[in-house]
Amino acid sequence: MKYLCLFILLIMPIKAIADSNEVFKAKTFQKPIRQYSIIATDHGYYPDSVFAYVGEKVKFFVTSTTEKSQCFLVKDHSIFLGAKKGKVSEGEVVFHSPGRYDFYCPSTKFKGVISVIERSVEKQKRVKREVASKKPDHWMPRNYD
Repeated sequence: MKYLCLFILLIMPIKAIADSNEVFKAKTFQKPIRQYSIIATDHGYYPDSVFAYVGEKVKFFVTSTTEKSQCFLVKDHSIFLGAKKGKVSEGEVVFHSPGRYDFYCPSTKFKGVISVIERSVEKQKRVKREVASKKPDHWMPRNYD
């Protein structure tokens, strides 16, 4: 009886506080966010190759190590960020189709690549296949119009 009272007085209030507090609950996101830090140097971008999945929001943080003015531009996705030494610029973009997208700066000759790929689950949803057990197991002529 003594331990039951101790349990009710000490443990139950802690559990009630934890259940009501948002800190202890798992967070779920509707769309994932991928973040990359890109550094513009005298020798190019670091990293010069990144990847993302289709439909993912990609957030870029861009800075520079030199006093020379540089930038970060992703063609056809309307993202342009200035790269200044000691300052961080940030921007977001969503890629809706798979492919290779170049990022570069018109004032320099440095380039990088963003590889956008589909998730395997989305590929499986898109490709519809017939179940073999539903097909006839003998030859049947086609119906031509």
